[in-house]
Amino acid sequence: MIGLLETKEEKLKFLIKKYFKLSQKKLADEFEVTEVEMSKIVNNQENKLKNIHLLGFCYLYDVPYEVFKDKKLNTEEKVTLFLDNYKSNKQKEIFREDKKLLNYLVGDWYAHFYPSNSFTDRVYSIKTTIKEDGSVIDENGNFGRVYFGTMQSMIIKEAENSKNLISITFDNMQVRYGMFPFTLASKRNHVNRKMCNFGFFANRRLDVEMVKKILGDVSEVQLKMNCEFGERIGEFIEMEG
Repeated sequence: MIGLLETKEEKLKFLIKKYFKLSQKKLADEFEVTEVEMSKIVNNQENKLKNIHLLGFCYLYDVPYEVFKDKKLNTEEKVTLFLDNYKSNKQKEIFREDKKLLNYLVGDWYAHFYPSNSFTDRVYSIKTTIKEDGSVIDENGNFGRVYFGTMQSMIIKEAENSKNLISITFDNMQVRYGMFPFTLASKRNHVNRKMCNFGFFANRRLDVEMVKKILGDVSEVQLKMNCEFGERIGEFIEMEG
């Protein structure tokens, strides 16, 4: 028997009873209603089933709302295949939610690193704010968000003036200590050449001399791309073409 699912009610019942095998009590507890009320919602008695209930179910059990909207997903087999593929593809994603790590990061941080300008002995100490939704903005108006990986994570920002990307990579395990190193890839101001900087975040702005002591010699923590490198790539492309 095919197991037709032609209505939202039928799809919801299938997901509850067969796909997730949820008890009425567990579902009632999740929605903070009585089992009797939950039964009325699931069976759409007295027109109790509302769109908000479907959205809530999707949120709780990580079900794309498309399952309820797409009329082509009209059998148990099709819905099962769709959800199995959805879960399989999600496991292959590089970035994921990490609320625990985000909680460690929420607040103000100061990015300490050497500037690209060789004519100054200053160091940067840029205030960077990470918000509860994962968005990021620094005191220069550059904005973006944080992306969480298994072992490492990234902050990707867009520079307000140049619109170039700034990427900052760091190890997840070091975040909780209130100070952690990062690798910063960006383009140099006014020159538009790529560079790599090693620096560190701290949960407070440190004294300049202390920052220099921690960073060490600028030649050991900064790499500027030689323009001849880009030219050699261009020459190779011309030769191959």
